Formats: sequence, C-alpha cells, structure tokens
Amino acid sequence: MRQLIIFSFLILVSWSSLAQVEFTASASRNQIAVNERVRVEFKMNVAGDNFTPPNFEGFQVVSGPIQSFSQQWVNGKSSMSKSYSYILKPNKTGKVSIKQAVMEYEGAEYKTVPFDITISSAVDEPKDANSEEITASTDIHLVAEVSKSNPYLNEPIKVVYKLYVANNTGVSGWNEIDSPKYPDFWSLNVDNRNAQAKNGTYLGQPYRYLQLREVVLYPQKTGELVIEPLTLDLNVEVPTNKRDFFGRTIFKTVSKTVSAGSRKINVKPIPTVGRPASYTGAVGDFKFRVELDKAQLEAGESLNAVVKVGGTGNLKLMELPKLKAPQSLEVYEPARGNDVKTSIAGMKGTISDTYVIVPQYGGKYVLPPVEFSYFDPKKEQFITLNSGENLIEVNGPAPAAGTNTTAANTNAGTGKNHIGKDAQFAFIKTTTDFVSKEKTYFFDSAGYWSVIGGSLLLIPIVLLVRRKQEAIASDVIGNRLKTANKLSKKYLSAARKNLGNHEQFYISLEKSLHNYLKAKLNIQTAEMSKDRVSELLLERGANQETNKEFIELLASCEFARYTPSSDSGMQQDFDKASKVINEIDKQLKR
Repeated sequence: MRQLIIFSFLILVSWSSLAQVEFTASASRNQIAVNERVRVEFKMNVAGDNFTPPNFEGFQVVSGPIQSFSQQWVNGKSSMSKSYSYILKPNKTGKVSIKQAVMEYEGAEYKTVPFDITISSAVDEPKDANSEEITASTDIHLVAEVSKSNPYLNEPIKVVYKLYVANNTGVSGWNEIDSPKYPDFWSLNVDNRNAQAKNGTYLGQPYRYLQLREVVLYPQKTGELVIEPLTLDLNVEVPTNKRDFFGRTIFKTVSKTVSAGSRKINVKPIPTVGRPASYTGAVGDFKFRVELDKAQLEAGESLNAVVKVGGTGNLKLMELPKLKAPQSLEVYEPARGNDVKTSIAGMKGTISDTYVIVPQYGGKYVLPPVEFSYFDPKKEQFITLNSGENLIEVNGPAPAAGTNTTAANTNAGTGKNHIGKDAQFAFIKTTTDFVSKEKTYFFDSAGYWSVIGGSLLLIPIVLLVRRKQEAIASDVIGNRLKTANKLSKKYLSAARKNLGNHEQFYISLEKSLHNYLKAKLNIQTAEMSKDRVSELLLERGANQETNKEFIELLASCEFARYTPSSDSGMQQDFDKASKVINEIDKQLKR
C-alpha cells in the first residue's frame, strides 16, 4: 500500500511539472515579401535540452541559431526564459509552413505548433527582420476595453485603456497626441498615474500591460454613438542583436505612434411601454423615502420635509419628484442636497430636496404620498416606490371663522411661496437698532485732535515706506528670481526628503509638479494632459525649450517608477525640476 501511495505521488509531481512547461514558436511577421527577411523564435520557460529546429523548407537560413537566456525572481518565485532565433530568407512566394521544433525536458519530448507565413511578390523597399520599427509595431498595442456595447440611455459603461508591451520590450515615455472628447456622454476620467505594470496575455501571447486610464460614460443620446480614439506617441525600448561587455542585450529607443481606435456602441432608448407617469429619467437601482424632522409642533414653528433618493445610477442627471402639501401650509422652495461620489464604478450616494414647512394654525395635516419611479437596466423594468402618507399635528388655535386661510399659501408643485396682503403673520426682525438720546459732536473733541496729530506724525513714516516699496518694485528681475526660488523650494520639498527612495521620490516629484501646475495655471488634475499643459504654458509666455523640458520631465516621472534608477539619476531629475520651475516662473506672464 505504501509503495502505491509513493508511486501515485510521483505521477502527480511529474504531471504537475509537465503541465507547467511552455514551448512556443512565433515569427516577427506573418506576411512578408520574397525580398524581405523574417525572424522566427522558439521560446521555452524551462531549461530544455536537445533542441532540434525544423528544416525550414522554403526558406534559406541567413543567421542563427541566436540563443538567449534570462531568469528573474518576482515575489519570491523564480521564472526563466530560453529562446532560439533564426533569420530566414524566403525562396518562393505563396504560403510556407514552419514545421515543428522539438526539445527534451526531464525525459519528456515537447513540440511546437506549426504555423504558416505568407510570402508575397517583391517590394521596392524591403524591411529587415530585425528592424526596430517592426519590433515596436508588433510588440506594442493600445487597447480600449468597453464594458458594454449596447447600454440603455443614462446607463453607465466603463472604458479601460490598456497599453500592452511585449516582455522583451519597454516604454520609457509617452505623449498624448489625440484625446477623446466624448461629446455625446457625461464622462469622468480616472488617470492611473500610480498604476503598476501587470502580467497578462494579448492575442494568446504573454504580455505586460499598464492600465493607463479608466473612463465612466453615461450616454446622453440614443442610437449609434462613437467613442473617439486615444492616440499616444511612445518612446519604445526595443532589443537589438548587440550585446554589452557583460553579454546583456543592448536596447535602442524608437518612436512609435499607437491608437486604441474608435469604438461604436448602440444606445437603447428607455422603453415607453409600461412607463409610469411618475418617471422622471432615473436609471439605476435606488431607495426612496420622505422624512420629517418632527411630526408634532406649535403653530408658527417650522419643520423640514426631506425627499431623498439613494443608491447607484445617474443621480446627478435626474430629477426628484415634487412634494405636495395642503394649501394651508407654507412650503418654501426646496434646498438641494448632494452627497454623490463618482468613481470608475459610476455614481453612488444620495440626493435630496429639503422643504421648509410652516403651519399657521393648529390642527392635523396630511402630506399625500409621493411616488418615485426608476428604470432598472439589469432587470429591464420600471420600479415604482411610494413614500406613504405623513401626518403633521400642530398645536395652536384653529383659524377663526371667515379667516382667509389661503392668503399665505404655497404652490407645492413649484415650491414658490407667496404671502398675500391678508397674511396673519408679519416677518420678525432679527436685529435691533438703538439710537442714543444725547447728541454728541466729534468736532473739537479730544478724539478729533488726536486724529489730527497722529496723521501729521504718520506722514514721514508713510513717505519712507513708500520709497522702499518703489525701490523693491522696480527690481523686476530680482523679484522674479526670489519668487521662483521660493516656489521651487515650496513645491519640491517633499521630493527632496525622498531622495534615495526610488519609488517614493518619483511619486512625490510628480505630485510636486502637478501642484505647481494647479497653482500657476489654475487647472485640475483631471484636465492635466500633456497637450493641455503645453498649450497653457505657451499661452502664458513660456518659451518652446522650457516647455519641452517640463513636458519631458512629467513623462520621465510617470515611467521612471517602473525602471531602476541610481541616486545620481534622481539628483539630476531633482535639479532639473528645480531649474525648470524657476525658468517657467520667470517667463510666465503676470
């Protein structure tokens, strides 16, 4: 029995190890011209032996195999990659198959999946298989993921922009060339400036990706709407065939423009069949109630009646039902309360209308029920909620016979208050003005001569102070230098404290630059795209060179957190930031 258990355990261990082995084949391009070259790579995640390539029938091997090996530790787990690359030149046109490659690992044999490459006729400008531009084109992808393509009117959808980067490639900076405007949507952008790169897959291949931006959209029109594309200009670090002294791959920086492309969604109208008369445009999932802060009071006192809706949905885009009240109650225009938080999940919170009600006479008053209807897009049906009746008991004399109780009344449907000439109550003054019986004169009094004497003594002091201020104000260059130095120290103090701590330094440096922009350009974080910042700096008088240095510094901060940097590099970025802030402050128009 013991031998059977050991044997079963060994089988499970061996099966587990087999399941983790990956052995793949890929080409730099699946379509090439007969006078171009293609790079074919065979990659494994284990230290396999006895690698045997296919015979590459239909191709001529120009170079290879080029072998590479890498190993890394992430969260205490080790991973490795071993690859064999070949540069091939086609011998004919048509569809040519790259057959299976074979390798062995721990006594087992593994094979790649065959794939085809289409060879077309010759082109005038053939591209090299190792071209960095080709590598950047095939290894970088910007994708817009839309949570729902057929929402209802005012139903929130989420758009996530992800930048996929191949494992052997990197990105050192980017500029936003074209930003979507979302003209037919209510929108909220959430830029993930502190997001970390994650591992994922793109078209079945392993990639790293960065979640650049998330947007929540509430469509405001029905029919086919277009989500405009996001376009970026990237600085891509691509590998070359060169090695440094230690045998490590040398990378080259190339410029690459990527776009997420436009996306179309079909917005459905709110159904008309079964729509309640009390429906005012609410879409989501809500709770509804009418609350009174007191149910018993004296005549002439006031109470608050609150019409409140809470939940998730288009809270900022809908109307609340009106409170109805008997005409013998004074009802004032409601005050809107808004406790709504908007995140990438949409709007969540409560909105309310608070009505002030003042009964003039004693008695019992009934506030009729208030209905609130909303459309639930998940259930695809209307839901109507009823507040029920509210009873108000007022202590005090009943109105005298023949008294016009409607002279002070309210149009509860509109919330507009009107007080007629026969109203029973006058407004109460909240302040009292006292007037002295004895008349006093300021002229020729002790206070009068004190003011005259003090004014004469202040004249030389005022003259001296004014001369000093004029001298300081005439020194324009000195004033600007002082102001710029104070600003750089003020905004960069947090970054200086984190010198030596790579991640915290660049986070605090980026926040410092954003705070400086908020103070100088009066813009919010959500508007702080590089194009917008550059436009405002140029409008305010910054020259092209300083503007370029500031935008490059912003981009460097965003991506420096994902790449290693030395203490000297951090000090250089800090000094550059201080210099750029000083230069901008001297150049901006006052």
